[in-house]
Amino acid sequence: MVETITATASPALDHIIERPRLIARLREGGGARVSVLAAPAGYGKTTLARQWSERQADPVAWYRTKRASGDVALLAVQLDELLASIAPELPREPEKVATIASVNPNPKPLGRAILQTFETLPRDVLLVVDEWEAAGTEEAEELLSMLVEGLDIRFLITTRTRPDWFTPRLEVYGKGLEIGVDELTMTDEEAAQVLAAVGAVAGRARLMRTAEGWPAVLGLAALSGDVDFTSSRLLSHKLYDFLASELLDSAEKETQSGLMLLAVASVTDVEVARSILDNTADAVLDDAVARGLVAVTDRRSLSLHPLLRELLISRFENANDETQETQLSRARKLFQLRRWDEALCVAEVAKNATFATEALDAALDDLLAAGRTSSLQRWVAAARVAGAEGGLIDYADSEALLRGNQLDQAIAAAEQAAASLDGDLLARAHLVAARSALLSDRLHSARRHASEAVSQAKTTATHEDALWLRFLVGVERQSSDLTKRLADFKRDARDGTTQSLLAATGDLVLAGIEGGLGDAIDRAQVVLSRSRQIDTRARTSLLNAYSYALILICRYQESLNQLAELTRVAEVCGIDFPLPYAQLYSASAYVGLRRFAAADRTLTSVERDTRERPDAFFLGSLPIQRARLYASVGDLNRARDVLALGPVTNGSRALHGEFVGWQALVYSALGELEVALELACAAQDASRGLEAAALVSTTRAVAALGNGDRDGADSHVARAIATGVSDPILIGVRAFPDLGRQIATRRTSGDWLRRILVRSSDASLAAVIGLDVPRPAKPKQKLTTRECEIHELLAQGLTNEEIAKLLYISLSTTKVHVKHIYAKLGVRSRLEAARALRDDV
Repeated sequence: MVETITATASPALDHIIERPRLIARLREGGGARVSVLAAPAGYGKTTLARQWSERQADPVAWYRTKRASGDVALLAVQLDELLASIAPELPREPEKVATIASVNPNPKPLGRAILQTFETLPRDVLLVVDEWEAAGTEEAEELLSMLVEGLDIRFLITTRTRPDWFTPRLEVYGKGLEIGVDELTMTDEEAAQVLAAVGAVAGRARLMRTAEGWPAVLGLAALSGDVDFTSSRLLSHKLYDFLASELLDSAEKETQSGLMLLAVASVTDVEVARSILDNTADAVLDDAVARGLVAVTDRRSLSLHPLLRELLISRFENANDETQETQLSRARKLFQLRRWDEALCVAEVAKNATFATEALDAALDDLLAAGRTSSLQRWVAAARVAGAEGGLIDYADSEALLRGNQLDQAIAAAEQAAASLDGDLLARAHLVAARSALLSDRLHSARRHASEAVSQAKTTATHEDALWLRFLVGVERQSSDLTKRLADFKRDARDGTTQSLLAATGDLVLAGIEGGLGDAIDRAQVVLSRSRQIDTRARTSLLNAYSYALILICRYQESLNQLAELTRVAEVCGIDFPLPYAQLYSASAYVGLRRFAAADRTLTSVERDTRERPDAFFLGSLPIQRARLYASVGDLNRARDVLALGPVTNGSRALHGEFVGWQALVYSALGELEVALELACAAQDASRGLEAAALVSTTRAVAALGNGDRDGADSHVARAIATGVSDPILIGVRAFPDLGRQIATRRTSGDWLRRILVRSSDASLAAVIGLDVPRPAKPKQKLTTRECEIHELLAQGLTNEEIAKLLYISLSTTKVHVKHIYAKLGVRSRLEAARALRDDV
């Protein structure tokens, strides 16, 4: 429950149990940023926190923890909204945290997003986190610890056990204050004061001895004015249960029944209570408040004492079937209110298979849309404990397993669900199975389930998802009807940013097979420029495809820029999946730009990060990028060796063809022409993608030159250029410069190659093969301090001998420096070097 405290209507016990010494303790520890009240239930932690809150002149925000708060997706959204309510002036993207939670319910990205928005909140803000033990998950603990560490506000946390992150170091350095059981236990003087407040005299000493300073017992005893405190019954019952039962039984029957329902459902919102209690709500709440059974805050939030809640839940569990069914009938109103957390609490307590199934059916779509994976797992567990069976439970289980990356189990659960479902849920079960199969490289299974999903879908959203997935499966298999599959998706897709991003991704992928890569790249650029909001699934997919397409046409620096954006979006949302792809493609772009050290470091990082998951894509792609790197520096034997194991068997057709194509190109550059041509044929058979086609044509061009067939080489080069994929030709020229010399002899192809070499920072290679690269197109590298000195003198017209004498260095050293200056500036004479200095100024 989220509250912003402005003024409170204190419950009865707040007035009876005043704790001046503890208020003073909190005031004395005012320098601490985080105060923790840690003790079992019944020690007055919430009462003390409320009393301390009322004494604050500065803003106070109150977060009532519930079992659902353990779902970090919900917790983050609620805390984000709560902090925003007390600082509405801060710039904030209202849907940012919710969007991140929907795609990746992980505490780190969610915590970072909250900290970025609220890091400027001042120290005078107090955030009270009440009953924190209810959350009970490691993810929730991690998120709260991030906020405590990163925000400069004050925290007051009530909990049954001290959080692990609240270390003694915090107290030693005055940053933390803990008030535990010893301090929260009432002294005899305080206990006497509480009992005297209602005139309880007889049996006071016996009660005080039995209560042992437990505030919950003493407070209830004070409220139960008609109890005979001398009765021996106090010694034969659990004291709190006895007193609470006495107090509860004195209430109206409708009050008892209403409180039972509120306890079972863990309702903390007054309006929700009114909705499910109908016309009895006001009478129930008024009676309960008057007896001290319920506290109401700001007329909108209510709370039952945890021990009283446990007692009421126990009564429900022991009630007869008729009573339980009556309560469940009232609880079904929660479905209309979309109060899924309260409905889940009912399902967990009632263990009623029918109710659990109905509730899960109603809640499922909202839970999936919000990324409530943890809650979904609780729903499935509650349904199974209740004995519920059937396709709906299995389908919900499969969705949770897929989101937890348990792909084998997800496929099994989805297939089991599909066996007993029909309609749109049947299609959705096939979708889960297809996605899981595709992610685990089971292409045959993915194809079958994707086709079933398309045929069984009954809603627009499911049909759209199924058509897109069928297209992706077709891409992996390079199906002959890819153009139709993409057209089907575009025809039936709804209007929206997500659909535009996916359509542009499809255009790029299809163009990499069918042709038209340049036009697809232009369309993708337009779509990306128009869609700035974070749509992680669609946006990262397009950025991934767009970045790779730019590499294929040798626009390496642009690719690096897009990969930086892909990395940013992934990190903001905490999505790990795109990051290895971004790193791999960055390494590929570095190779293209001759930044070989950066490429080597990045590939090493990807190899380390993907070692634990033998993904077919990376098993095939990493050797290819290593081979590109080694071929670019002329180490052809090493390039051949890194490809020696051959393509992975369970990869896509495109990856298979590209792997064999790179093998063919390397062998042709080594002069092993027969092997190269055989591999080229195998690559052509394996894939009809443009990259494989460019590799095949480049290989055959090199082989033709090796056989002295220059006309044949020109023909194959023309075919390679016609694919629109130029990266394999560039690497081929680096590995076999004679190919570049042949291309340079033809005006049209020579001009084309010159442009490619400018993009790839290959000015030196251009000079070797006889192509002149204009100086402005040559990348300038930063001069060292000594080179800057020599450049200044050189521009003044001094000779090498004069520079050496002036700087007290040898003539040979001077000549080396001058050579380096020429290379870095892309100039060929002293006059051009002088002009370069003037241009820089």
